[in-house]
Amino acid sequence: MKLFLSTLLIFITIAIFAQEKEIDLYSLSLEELINTKVSISTKTEVNLRETPGIITVITKEDIWRSGARDIIELFHLFVPGFDFGVDVEGVVGMGIRGIWSHEGKYLFMVNGFAMNDGMFASVPFGNHFTLDNVEKIEIIRGPGSAVYGGYAGLGVVNIITRNNPEHGGKITYTCTHTGKQFSQNQLSFGQTIHDGELLINLSATIGAGSRSDRDYTDYYQQSRSLLNASNTYTKQVAFNLDYKNFTISTLFDDYSYYQIDLWDKLYRGTPLQENFTSNFVGISYKFKKSNFTITPHITYEWQKPWQLNVAEIGYGTNKIFHSLTPSISSVYQKSNIQIVSGIDFKTERLTMPSMLDTLYEETFKNGKDYLSYENIALYGQLLWNTRLANLNFGIRYDYSSEFGDAFTPRIGITKAIKKFHFKVMGSRSFRVPGGILPNRIPEGYQKLHPESGTIFEFENGYLLSNSLMVVLNIYDITFNDIIIYGKEAQSGVGYYKNQGKIGTSGVEVGLKFNTDKIFSNFNIAYYNRKHSESDSLFMVPAKHNQYLAFSPLRVNGLISYKVTNKATLSITTSYFGERYSYSYVANNNDILVKQKANLIIGLNMLLSDFPLKKFKTQLIATNLLNSKFYYIQPYKGAHGPLPGLDSSYGIRIAYEY
Repeated sequence: MKLFLSTLLIFITIAIFAQEKEIDLYSLSLEELINTKVSISTKTEVNLRETPGIITVITKEDIWRSGARDIIELFHLFVPGFDFGVDVEGVVGMGIRGIWSHEGKYLFMVNGFAMNDGMFASVPFGNHFTLDNVEKIEIIRGPGSAVYGGYAGLGVVNIITRNNPEHGGKITYTCTHTGKQFSQNQLSFGQTIHDGELLINLSATIGAGSRSDRDYTDYYQQSRSLLNASNTYTKQVAFNLDYKNFTISTLFDDYSYYQIDLWDKLYRGTPLQENFTSNFVGISYKFKKSNFTITPHITYEWQKPWQLNVAEIGYGTNKIFHSLTPSISSVYQKSNIQIVSGIDFKTERLTMPSMLDTLYEETFKNGKDYLSYENIALYGQLLWNTRLANLNFGIRYDYSSEFGDAFTPRIGITKAIKKFHFKVMGSRSFRVPGGILPNRIPEGYQKLHPESGTIFEFENGYLLSNSLMVVLNIYDITFNDIIIYGKEAQSGVGYYKNQGKIGTSGVEVGLKFNTDKIFSNFNIAYYNRKHSESDSLFMVPAKHNQYLAFSPLRVNGLISYKVTNKATLSITTSYFGERYSYSYVANNNDILVKQKANLIIGLNMLLSDFPLKKFKTQLIATNLLNSKFYYIQPYKGAHGPLPGLDSSYGIRIAYEY
């Protein structure tokens, strides 16, 4: 309540002095939207319909229309094939196209900084990444290893926060409540300073919330309420300074949440706080001459992930991760040819805490207080636009002090011809086994080596009219020598080893309709498990076409209707087909449970110049049917289903001055 009152006071104060700035969510036609430029697939700007990748772009206007409170809700609506499941210690992670991708199979970035943690390469979700200061999100729904390396095997996400060139600022307050507790209570601020050749963008967020107020039941069928036991806290500050050709960027991200689920057995004490903290700084300078640009860049990263201390059971983890990455990239562009190349040299170090607590802290098998790795990468790609087709050839070579080398080629053929476009792509990808993983190799097992993926993709899109667009995607994915997780019987410490393969094939269909009154976005995603005798950790015995946790069929939709010039009504739907998980144990047998299909419906009303002139206010209602959705474990790992997505009602207020 103090945060709410303080926010209203700030809004009123700014309203007295600031100048009006009107935002029209329907100012772009569908044709303008689909012909926007994206850089995530090539690191240079290419037309969305011709870039060599299956790309989803989510704009700040899309975020407002959706009424989404966080990344999970947003991706469920806009990104076909992306889903979420629960891992150990209550962490919610992501799956892509039916495959559990949480530990290093996708790259998640904010302003180009990799958020994958330095221990397991994972990213925790659930009120973590604010949407209030997001300008745009670019997503590769497919391989990105040829450009980004070993965490981009199945997908790449880059959240772009405030990058406005216009002098001014914005303040946003978002609040939703379940009737029992706040599900989100967040204040965000953004400011742009533009003076001649100096451009500064600053954004900051502080917020609290919760993930559920329902009961959680562990693997041994013991229950406890999550009310006030699943609180989340987030702080994030992003800063970017551009002066002539010089750029400096920083990002601070601090995320913590309370949990009672640990690994398999319910925790009965005071809810446990788990922390993920990251700090980044990047510096670059562009040397431009004629058609040639060279950019030296250096990035430093400091993380403290998975920080958890449980005195009652003598468990603790407080390790610190550092990385330093000097790199240099070049772009040559002339006429119909573009050549991108670069070299990266990354050093990583995972260190023990400076002063060990009396709690358990996993030591390193090398007898030192740190693990360290180096990786050097060379990459290059050619984009050649011809009258008949655009050709893309890419190649990346990595050499790691830990796992040796990896060679990653890709080829793509794309073309946009008036209202029609197509893409045909084939790529290799890999997952690097870094962080703590090499320290957890069972006796007698070989050293870990990278997973190796082969992905084929096809896209066909057609602009049926100036208002209607349909896109069809087909893909085939195979990963060999996958890195699987297990536990040592005596110590209970997890271990990793290469074993077997995993894969899916599937189809995704997207439909966009946009007029001056109506905006709609629908997508359907279907995957089929590619049968393999070695993927038993992930498969559903009764359903040979699907994997644990992720429904083969997903349907999402959004319809926004501009009721008046000042009011827009939006309805959102997400359908999840039947899902399966090993949810509990009985008579020493793991019991497979079918989760019923879920339909989640949301409603929001966006009002301009309300409650005062120059304000933008959104009334939000989520999960109107009170569907009992669960995040379930995508592998056989003894974690009970985690309740989520409570019905919530609230408000988002923004002022841009």
